[in-house]
Amino acid sequence: MRIKFVGDLMCHSSQISAYLDSKTKIYDSFKSFEYVADSLQNANLTLGNLETTITELQSEYSGYPRFGSPSGYLTGLKNAGFDILSTANNHSADKGSYGIDTTIQSVFNHEMIPIGTYTSLLDFQNRKDFIQDVNGIKIAIYNYTYSTNGIPVRDGRIVRLLNEDQIRSDVIFAKNEGAHFIILWYHFGNEYEEKPSQSQTKWVNVGLEAGADIIIGGHPHVVQKIDFYQDPKTNEDRLIAYSLGNFLSAQNRQYTDGGIILSLTLEINKENQKKILNVQSEPVWVNPRNYSIIPIQKYSNSELPIKLPKHLEKRMFEFESHLKKIPGLGIRSL
Repeated sequence: MRIKFVGDLMCHSSQISAYLDSKTKIYDSFKSFEYVADSLQNANLTLGNLETTITELQSEYSGYPRFGSPSGYLTGLKNAGFDILSTANNHSADKGSYGIDTTIQSVFNHEMIPIGTYTSLLDFQNRKDFIQDVNGIKIAIYNYTYSTNGIPVRDGRIVRLLNEDQIRSDVIFAKNEGAHFIILWYHFGNEYEEKPSQSQTKWVNVGLEAGADIIIGGHPHVVQKIDFYQDPKTNEDRLIAYSLGNFLSAQNRQYTDGGIILSLTLEINKENQKKILNVQSEPVWVNPRNYSIIPIQKYSNSELPIKLPKHLEKRMFEFESHLKKIPGLGIRSL
């Protein structure tokens, strides 16, 4: 099976304004994804971190520091090809219990699957183990965050936090259910730091020791290294992507204005070994003028119907050069 991950999907105030159709008064973010939709749709599953809450109340629309976005933001994500959205991050509780509920319900209403936040204990018990069979390969995905920015999660709502015992019991449960690949999706680390922190290393080790195969990270808003290796005991593959950067945002400090699409093929070979093959990282950059996500390679090959002004083109290629220096981003497979 082919699976793709992207980093943080943010929605700042200027983006909300850009997504409003002045004639119909309807919000739709698809224009941001126009040039990457083909790539996102070319997978069995495509996943991204929804780093905003969704609200039905226009009075609640807001950007940083407490994000609240119109449901039309999800319309663009769905039409771009997303299947699963992680909702456990430090902004999960930005709009309180109402925001947790409307985000979950809106993602379901747009025929995508939210993981990481729950409306009640019953909802948690029903949905806490996301296990899916794709082409005979069973994958389990768990999403955790380091915090909710100090905002209390009230009224029985649950935002899944990083917890060693919880991670171990989740991985054990998934193994007992016959999951071939276990993916842990962490929201962790220090913002804007290009190298993983001690805390990130700690949580990655917790996950690997518990038995996870793939660990995907977000929150730093910049791309960090990818580690890919074979387990010496089993000869099976393991992959850690510490941070995929920003996939969509209005952030403009150096190296926050882009990210990667991480693409993997998961396979069970004839010896019943788990293999992670064809690992590719596709660099993307966000045009600050209209928030369209530009696949840099396609732009370089003149495959897109756009031409950036020289100063923006220079900035985009500087971002691409920076990515090339990050360990692991050039991996294809072992």
